[in-house]
Amino acid sequence: MSTSSISTSTVNGTTRITGLSSGIDVDGIVEQLVTAEKAKKLNKLQQEVQTAEWKQDAYQTIIADIQDFSSTYFDITSSSSIMKTSNFLQYDASSSDDSVVTATCSASATAKNHTIEVSQLATAATLTSGDDVQGSVTADYSDLSNQSFVMTLDGTDYTVDLDAVTSLTTLQTAIDTAVGSGKVTVSTDATTGYLVITAADDSIDAISISDPTTGTSGLTDLGFGTDAILTNQPTSISKNVQGSAAADCSDLSDKSFVITLDGTDYTVELDDVTSADTITTLQAAIDDAVGSGKVTVSTNTDGYLEITAADDGVQAITLSATSTSDDGLTDLGFGTDAILSNRLDTSDTLATIAEQLNSTLTYNSAGKIELTINGTTKTFATTVTLASMMSEINKADLGVTMSYNEITGALEMTADDTGAGNTLVVADGGTSNFVSLLLGKSTEGKDAKVTIDGQALTRSSNTMTIDGVTYTVNQETTEEATVSVTQDTDGVYDLISKFVEDYNTLIDTISTAIDENADSDYPPLTDDQKADMTDEEIEAWEIKAKVGLLESDSTLETLLSDLRTSLIDSVSGQTISLASIGITSSDDYGEDGKLYIDEDTLTEAIASDPEAIMELFTQQATSTTSSGASIGTTAILRSLSSSQLSTRYKEEGIAYRFYDTLQKNISTIRDNAGNKGTLLEKAGAENEASEDDNTLTTLIDKYTEAMDEEEDRLDEFEENLYDKYTTLETYISTMNSQLSSITSLTSS
Repeated sequence: MSTSSISTSTVNGTTRITGLSSGIDVDGIVEQLVTAEKAKKLNKLQQEVQTAEWKQDAYQTIIADIQDFSSTYFDITSSSSIMKTSNFLQYDASSSDDSVVTATCSASATAKNHTIEVSQLATAATLTSGDDVQGSVTADYSDLSNQSFVMTLDGTDYTVDLDAVTSLTTLQTAIDTAVGSGKVTVSTDATTGYLVITAADDSIDAISISDPTTGTSGLTDLGFGTDAILTNQPTSISKNVQGSAAADCSDLSDKSFVITLDGTDYTVELDDVTSADTITTLQAAIDDAVGSGKVTVSTNTDGYLEITAADDGVQAITLSATSTSDDGLTDLGFGTDAILSNRLDTSDTLATIAEQLNSTLTYNSAGKIELTINGTTKTFATTVTLASMMSEINKADLGVTMSYNEITGALEMTADDTGAGNTLVVADGGTSNFVSLLLGKSTEGKDAKVTIDGQALTRSSNTMTIDGVTYTVNQETTEEATVSVTQDTDGVYDLISKFVEDYNTLIDTISTAIDENADSDYPPLTDDQKADMTDEEIEAWEIKAKVGLLESDSTLETLLSDLRTSLIDSVSGQTISLASIGITSSDDYGEDGKLYIDEDTLTEAIASDPEAIMELFTQQATSTTSSGASIGTTAILRSLSSSQLSTRYKEEGIAYRFYDTLQKNISTIRDNAGNKGTLLEKAGAENEASEDDNTLTTLIDKYTEAMDEEEDRLDEFEENLYDKYTTLETYISTMNSQLSSITSLTSS
C-alpha cells in the first residue's frame, strides 16, 4: 500500500505545502523562476542605480577639484589669487641698516631708492618707580679740569672726563665720549635749573653716578651734592636680602651657594667662612666670586645676615642653592622665611609688599587701593596679589600696560599707544597713595620725527606708510639710511607658473575622465552576482566597471573648450597676449589646451612691464546695466543676461574669464533661470544644498522607487508560484489518498 507525505513551511506568516507528494523540487523551481524574472527588470534597475551613483561620485570628485582650483586662484582673499592686482605688482624692500629702519611694500610702491633719517623715535607715556638722576644745586662749569665721575649703565662703569667741560653741551659731549652717543641725555630742569640725566636709549634701564676711585670728583661742582638723586633706580620698591635665622658657620667645608647680580650667576665658595668672624670672611668669599665693592654683608637688628648692594650699578640680587649636597644657604640662616631676592615677588599681596618695603600704603575709605587710569577708577583689596592687580589692569582695556621689571626693580605703567598726543593719566583716589609711592616717575610720550627723501615728517607711531612703502624706524641716527625698493620678478613668475601647473593638472583630470572608454563587458554587479564572489573579485571587477563613466561628457567638454577659448581670445585694449609673454598652448589637440611656459620670455616680460601683465589677467569689464551697476563685479555675475555676459567677456581679462567659466559650472548662486552651476545641477556638491537636489539624485530616486515596485511585484510573483504548487501538492495528495483507499477495498 502506498502512502503520501506532505511537509509544510511558513514564510512571512504564509503556510506553504512543499511536500514530496508530487516528487517535484518546488523551492528550487520557484527560485529559478524568480531569478529569471529578476533578470527582466530588477537587475537592470540595480545596475542603473549603481551606475548613476558612481557617475555622481565621479562628477563630485571633479567638482571638488574645480572648487579647490577656484578658491586658490579666483578668491580675492587668497594669497595666490590671480584676480588681485597686487599679486602682479610685487616689490621687495631692503634697508642699508636694519637697526635703523626696516620696510615692506604694497602694490602701489615704485621701484626706487629712498633716503631716511631718524631724529626721534616715537615713545609711549610711562609711569615708573624711581626718578631721573638729578642734581640738587646749579652746576658750576668754571673749573672742572682734572675732575671726573663714574657713570654706571646697567652694571657697566664708565669714567666721564670733565677736563673740556664748560657748558651743558660740552658735558653731553663728554658723556657721549665715555658711554657712547645716544645712550643718555643730560639736560637742565626747566623749573630748578639743576642737571637731569635720563636714558635716551630704550635699552638702558639702570643709570647711576658716583665718585671716581682715583682723582678728583666733579659731582659736587656739577650740582650732585647733598640731597641729589644719584640713581634712577627705585629705592622705595627694593628690599634687602636677609636671613631668617642665625648663621651657623661651624662646618661650611665644601659648601657654596649662588648669588645672581643683575642676571649673572656667581658661585660663592664657603670653605673659608668661619664662626669667629662671619661677616668679614663671608664678605671676602663673596668679593672673590663677584668682585669687591659690589655687595655688602651685614647683620640686621635680629642678628641675621643681610646682603645689600654696595655699588649703585648693582640692582637685582638673588640667592639660590648650588645643589642639595653642598648648599650652604641653610647654614647661613637663609632657610624658611628668608628673603632670597631684593626684588618683589609679584605673587605676594599688596599688604605683604608694603610690609617688605617698609613703606606705608594708604587706602580709601573702603580700605582699598583706588586708582583712576585714563578716567576709569579701579579698586583693589590689600589681599590682592601684585600679579592679579597687573593682570586686571591689563585686561580692562584702559589703554595701558602694567608690568614689573625684575632687573631694575621698577613697577612700570606704559600707554599702549605711542606719540605725544597719547597721554597717560593715572592718579590715586581717595586717600590711596599707590601711584605717588610706587609710580612716581612720569615720562611723556614722543612723536617720531623722520626725514624721508628730504621731507620732514612727524608721526605718532614708529611705523608709517608713504607712497606704498611701510617704514618701521628702530633707532635714532644722524646719518641717512637707504631703503631700496625693487620689483619682485620671481614672486610674480612663481604665481603665474604655479597657476599654469595647477591648471594643467585640472584639465588633465577632466580630459582623462572624458577620454576613457567604457568596457561593456564590465557592467555593475548585481546583488546575486556579488553573493557568488569574494571581496577581492568584487573590487577588481568594480575598478574596471567604473572606467569611462564620464566618457565624452558634453558638459565637461564644453567646460574645457570655454577655458581654452578664454586663453586664446585677445583682451580688449591690451596689446599683449599669453603667447607674447611666453605662455603657449600645445599644438597637440589630444592635450586639451595644456599650457607651456618659456621661462626667459615670461621673466623678461614681467621685468619690463608688470602693469601690462596685471591688466592682461585682472582687467574688469566697465560697461553697466540699465540701472548703472557695473557688469564687471563678481557679485553681479549670476544675475546678468546672456547679452550682458557676452559684453562682460569681451571686456575682461583672462582671470575674470576663467572665473566666469568656472562659476557657470560650480556656482552655488542661482542665475536668472533659477539654476545653480551646470555641474551642481547635474550632480550636486558635498556639504551643499545641491547634494540632495540635482539631476542624478532625482534619477537615482526614480530608479530606487522603480526597484521597490519591482521587488513588490517579484514578491507577489513568488507567492503566486507557491500558491499554484501548493494547490498542485494538495490535489496530488488527495488523489494519492483516494487511490490508497480504492486499493485497500479491492484487495480485500
